[in-house]
Amino acid sequence: MSGDAADAEPIRTSADLGRALKRWARRRPEGQVKVAALARQLNVSQSTLYAYLAGTTLPPVEVLDDLLTALGVPAAERRRLATARDVLRRRREPERRTPNELPADPAGFTGREPELAALSAVLAGPGDGGVPVRLSTISGPAGVGKTALVVHWGHRVVELFPDGCLYVDLHGYSPLEPRRPADVLAGFLRGLGVEDAGIPDDEHERAARFRSVVSGRRLLVVLDNAVDVDQVRPLLPGSPTCFAVTTSRADLAGLQVEPGARQFELRPLRADDGLALLRAHIGVRVEESEESAAAARRLARHCGGLPLALRIVAAQAVRREQPLPELVAELTEQGTGLFDVGDPATAIGTVFSWSLRHLGGHVADFWLFGAHPARAIDSYAAAALLGTDLRAARGRVERLVRAHLVRRLADGRFDMHDLVRTYASERAAEELSVPDRDAAVARLVGYLTSAATRAMNVLHPNDADTGEPEGGEVALPPLTDPVQARTWLDAEWHNLLAVLAFTADRGWAVPAGDLASVLRRRLDQGGRHDDALVVLGHALHASRLAGDDAAEGAALYDLGVAHQRLGRHEEAMRLQRQALAICRAGSDRNAEAGALNNLGNLYERLGRYAEAIDHYEQALVLVRELDLRVGRATLLTNLGVVHTRLGDHERALRDCTEALAVFREAGDSGGTARTLGNLGEVHRLAGRVEDAIGCYEEALRTAESIGAHGIVTEVLNHLGAAHLATGSPAPACSWHTDALTMARATGDRYEEARALEGIGCVRYATGGTAHAVASWRAALALYRQMGLREADRVAALLATGNGEPRR
Repeated sequence: MSGDAADAEPIRTSADLGRALKRWARRRPEGQVKVAALARQLNVSQSTLYAYLAGTTLPPVEVLDDLLTALGVPAAERRRLATARDVLRRRREPERRTPNELPADPAGFTGREPELAALSAVLAGPGDGGVPVRLSTISGPAGVGKTALVVHWGHRVVELFPDGCLYVDLHGYSPLEPRRPADVLAGFLRGLGVEDAGIPDDEHERAARFRSVVSGRRLLVVLDNAVDVDQVRPLLPGSPTCFAVTTSRADLAGLQVEPGARQFELRPLRADDGLALLRAHIGVRVEESEESAAAARRLARHCGGLPLALRIVAAQAVRREQPLPELVAELTEQGTGLFDVGDPATAIGTVFSWSLRHLGGHVADFWLFGAHPARAIDSYAAAALLGTDLRAARGRVERLVRAHLVRRLADGRFDMHDLVRTYASERAAEELSVPDRDAAVARLVGYLTSAATRAMNVLHPNDADTGEPEGGEVALPPLTDPVQARTWLDAEWHNLLAVLAFTADRGWAVPAGDLASVLRRRLDQGGRHDDALVVLGHALHASRLAGDDAAEGAALYDLGVAHQRLGRHEEAMRLQRQALAICRAGSDRNAEAGALNNLGNLYERLGRYAEAIDHYEQALVLVRELDLRVGRATLLTNLGVVHTRLGDHERALRDCTEALAVFREAGDSGGTARTLGNLGEVHRLAGRVEDAIGCYEEALRTAESIGAHGIVTEVLNHLGAAHLATGSPAPACSWHTDALTMARATGDRYEEARALEGIGCVRYATGGTAHAVASWRAALALYRQMGLREADRVAALLATGNGEPRR
């Protein structure tokens, strides 16, 4: 390779940058530079300069500039390397994002000027006792326009919030499950630039992290459709520079004790405002004659002053181009008397009933939107639900959108107002036969299972991967690369869980089992251990309903893995042994190999290495007989881990190298990343620390590319140990801290303990004995709770640090 070609190699990691700097140090016009002299010239220590050249530490901007000048690097290459350094630094530091999550301003919004003025006055002035008002709660009946008011007002004042706006529909009064505060906080933190690794697992810790991130920012937070105070309180920003608005059908009186809180009750539109809204949507036809004007006033009155009803009626009026008096007469025939009872819900129901008559043969589309268990769905899912092709589905859904029965969200998905969904769900049960409803939901389940399979084949291929899934006549989204696959899975995860729960509750054993089988491929590597308990619980129930021993065995041993990650080793052992017995009784050798492998993992974790090797080798015989290449690679890398623990580095290197070749050939990024991490451990423990760091950094890039948070956590701890071994405590502490954050976010108690132990070692090495003891004590408690031998090692460290006696 020529020098120019080498210089142009991409800089993806700090190790790449270090190698580029070393090449320039060797090629300096005056001859190869001596590190001691160069360190004196830069006014840094030799060990620090070695860390820059090894790529274990990123040099500060000014030091890098001086270093490139001293090495005689040409201007163009200096710019490239400096830019690369900035990119690497940004990757390590949380990106400060400006979220813009406010939905689109409602079209044709009219009226509500007193309410808008009151909101703005609250924002502008101090509250009681001079405390700035930082929270407004808006209550009112369904369909009264709470969301439209808040969103419209938000667009008016958005310039007052330069740090952005967060918005969430809490599904408080929806047929769907209300959103959990912990899930909402995770979404908020991601919107603010916090990576998954920085999102704690515990709800209270997430709330604290959220308050810290938004502190001092001018931010608008809209909490729409809350069910109660407990759902809202963890989501409040806390900083006086932020302003929160929450809407609910309840008055949320408990929030009034918050400092700087103000409550508003939103009532139905006044008659003139209701008429103005109709005029905005219908246009000049309202003023065509006195008869038309009177009909419009009566129409507004019939709708009970509810904007939702008014918009639906207006949509029908525009679509049909019928004289207003005739429209009012038609609506009256369907139940004018019902409007006189002062019940807004009755008005909505009557308007729905009247509006649906004019959907013609497409009214069933509306029922189907109320029959499915998912949340917002995209065009592909709608096509499956409606049983048609993508183009036709888009047209049919657009008809519902124009009628204001379905709403299009900012990301292009389709959802319903809670009141509309409730009505649609009730009417679907009355109007559609059970076979028709079940067939539509089954199509949706089949689509989601096929699309999830396509995504999993990209992110987590295995020996059972037979290529592209069959989508039948329904189109599948393009999920051909890791970015597309990961984005789709993250967006659809809640839908997938909701659909799985629905199928399991209905006793649809085969669809539930098929979907669970697909989802389990994401659970462990993705660090979704709590979700795993839910998914695999459904899978176990479905397998037993179906009398499918193979599926039951698979669910049991995957449940065992989830319990192991959560530190529940006794329960994990019980499940794995139960799985092994079922698989052997059913002569399912593939599943038997899986159970043996998982038992080997448990024995290795518990330090029972001879039993671990015995189980791995039993499984290896089976996968070789079945010609399962990915399974064989998995067992080889696991054997490599045990041989590393036993000090047989040559055997471990051979096993891991063979496994790595198989994973790379199979395109299995998760297997590749985990094996690279294990290979790095072989190098580190054999004293080849620079080779180890190279393996770790490649493992980290690979795992991050597919969102394999479980593997990322392991590798972060590996990197921390390796950097401490090179005498670089600062980056070592940073890697272990990142690992600790991610381990707590995913519930991986073993990696949490490893991170705490590593942080203690770094603090002890830098003279912070008291801090080291605190970290080691926390690690010791976790190791002892899990019954692991690592507890003895940490107890010895504490004795060394005079923190606790060895015991």
